Amino acid sequence: MSNATAGPVGAAPAGWPSRRVLVILLILSAVLNLCFLAGVAWTRLHAPARGLGLEQRYQRMAAELALEPQQRVGFDAYVAAMRNRAEKMHEQVAPLIGAAWEEIGKPQADVGRVMSLFDEATEKRREFQREATTQTLDFLKVLSPAQRAKFVQIARERRAAWRRSH
Repeated sequence: MSNATAGPVGAAPAGWPSRRVLVILLILSAVLNLCFLAGVAWTRLHAPARGLGLEQRYQRMAAELALEPQQRVGFDAYVAAMRNRAEKMHEQVAPLIGAAWEEIGKPQADVGRVMSLFDEATEKRREFQREATTQTLDFLKVLSPAQRAKFVQIARERRAAWRRSH
């Protein structure tokens, strides 16, 4: 075989990329991996809050509403009443829902009893919702029109966020 057909001694076999191309690809791969790792580290360090707790949400709402001292007293009373109402509702509704599911789990479930328990739970929730609405409207009376609009905006945003997550 002549040198003309075999190529220079030590050269890459035909069909193999040159050494320069391999080095460029290796550098490109290293840079992309480095960018990926930097992105992962950045998102871990700058992750958005997973969600504020109830207390933080109330504190943020109070700050956004820029409440005056008298309004803040009313707001704190409103928040306490809402917490108590939610706790009371849970205490009354959870056993009804639990009993309904226990009945559903029976081999010969009583459909009428299941429906009755769910209806009773729904009526309890409706009753609590009416009370909460009345108290919310009472609280909103002490706010200025701008604060009231801000309160409604915050409530709508919170509701929209809740719907997206559920």
